[in-house]
Order: sequence, then C-alpha cells, then structure tokens
Amino acid sequence: MRIRVRRVAGYAGAAVVLLAAAYLVVISPLRSYTDGGDRATPSATAGPATTGVPPATRETQGAEPTRSPATASGVPMPVGDLPGWRQVLGEDFAGTELDEDVWFRYSGQPSGDPGGWFDPSHVSVGDGKLVIGGWQEPARDNLYVTGGVSTHDRHAQTYGRYQVRFRVDQGTGIAYVLLLWPTNNQYPPEIDFAEDNGRDRQTIYGVLHPPDQAAYPNEEYTVQADATEWHTAGLEWTPERLVYTLDGEPWATIEGPQVPAEPMDLALQTQAWYCGQGWEACPDETTPDRVDLEVDWVTIHAYQP
Repeated sequence: MRIRVRRVAGYAGAAVVLLAAAYLVVISPLRSYTDGGDRATPSATAGPATTGVPPATRETQGAEPTRSPATASGVPMPVGDLPGWRQVLGEDFAGTELDEDVWFRYSGQPSGDPGGWFDPSHVSVGDGKLVIGGWQEPARDNLYVTGGVSTHDRHAQTYGRYQVRFRVDQGTGIAYVLLLWPTNNQYPPEIDFAEDNGRDRQTIYGVLHPPDQAAYPNEEYTVQADATEWHTAGLEWTPERLVYTLDGEPWATIEGPQVPAEPMDLALQTQAWYCGQGWEACPDETTPDRVDLEVDWVTIHAYQP
C-alpha cells in the first residue's frame, strides 16, 4: 500500500550536486511533480529537558491511526491523518521496484570520505522491504560500496512528522543514517534522527546541525537500543521544536531558534568510512561480506497547526 500527496517541486539546470556532511550525490536531470507494537527501553543521554512542554506521545496526543496489513517487520504501517498532522506519504515497498516518483538513488563518492562509494545497484526492493546493501566491489579497489535514497525533487516540506521502520545488520565500519537534508542543498542545517558510527549497533544517535553554526553548536543525543532488531525511528518537527522518538516513545527534545525552519528532504543511507578519521569505525576483518539496512515502511505527515 502506498499513500502519496505530491506538491510541485522543481529545479533549474541539468544536474544537482548534494554536498551533505555525510555524502556527495550527483543527481541526473531532474523532473517536476504535482500532484509501533514493540518498544525499546529508552535510556537517553538527552541533556536537560525543557520543563513545561508536553511530550510527544506514541501516536501524537493519544490518537491511534489506521494501520495497513502486517508487513515484513510484523508491525503494520500507520495510515491516515492525526491531530495536527496530515499524511502525505505512506510507503511500504510493495512490489519489486523502487518507485522513482518518490525516491532517487545515490551515485558517487561521499564528500570527504575516500573509503566509501554509493552505487544505485546497491538499492533494491523485494519481500516488502527496501534494502540498501553494502559489500566489497573489486571495481572500486574492494571498497565497501553502499547506497542511499532521498525524496529530493520528489517531496520536501518545512516541518513534519517522519517515521521509518528499520533494522541494520551488524557490520563494523558500515554506518547508517536516517536524516533530513535541506532542499536547497546548502549545509547546514541537517537533522539526523537515527544514525550510528558503524560500531556495535547498540547506540542510536540523534544529531542536530543548526543553520547558524557560529551561534549554536551541534547537539547530539543517544538512546540505547539494538539496531539489528526492528525499530521505528521517528521525528516530530514543529516551529522551534524537535522531538525524537523510538518505537513511539519520545527520548530527546530540542527547543529554540537553532531548530531549522526551511524545506527539507528525507534521506536514508549507509556508508563505509576510511580508517583513522575519528568518530566512525572503518571496515575490518570482522565485517561481514554483506551488510544490509532494511526498511519496512516510511510515513511522512505534514504539519497542520
């Protein structure tokens, strides 16, 4: 089942280059379009919480949406509007082909990372899942080549509610990230609502890269959960407020003028990193021959105050 409401989105020129903190992607000529059962136990190191602000709930103030039939992860995709939110995308990856009206695939070398490479062939759809696979490619000097997808030039919005049902194989040196990236391709800002550094898969990071880097530092939070098991990572983005959720439970909140207020795209990716650069691990002798990020479903809601 796929639910989609498209806005008009277009770009001039024959190609666009995304220069993210984590990736570089060359997009071919662009087109215009119109139109949780299980729960982690949060143990967040989320910094000081703001008092007097009502937290997010499992489905936003207690409303329970309709759900599609059971899917690959065993948790159906939420379907329908919620109080304050209008559903604009429901993607459960039925079929055997990626819907290129919704997603484009990465291609090229990640910015600043000679140890990684993105190839469209490493993105596939089957058995009710999106699969982003990482494995060594002799044609790339045996680098672990990975992939990614984004809604760029398909769907962008300012503010919204995002849910991604995902899991990722254990694999040292193969990091994953679920993020929002500015539609105009100008970093900062960036909102990472679930990522790791390719180490033990037991810590999920949430990071805000504010628009004004001179005035506000990056904000990083963590929650303990086994990302090799299925989880639903979520984000509720409203004016001057971000609420990070895991399996419907809020685990970090950021408030203030550092929260972005511009159109952003959803992106899902994995990436191998070069050795010795710092935070991210690099592949080693323990890294499996193949490391997959699996996505069961994705939902996007537009903000309607």
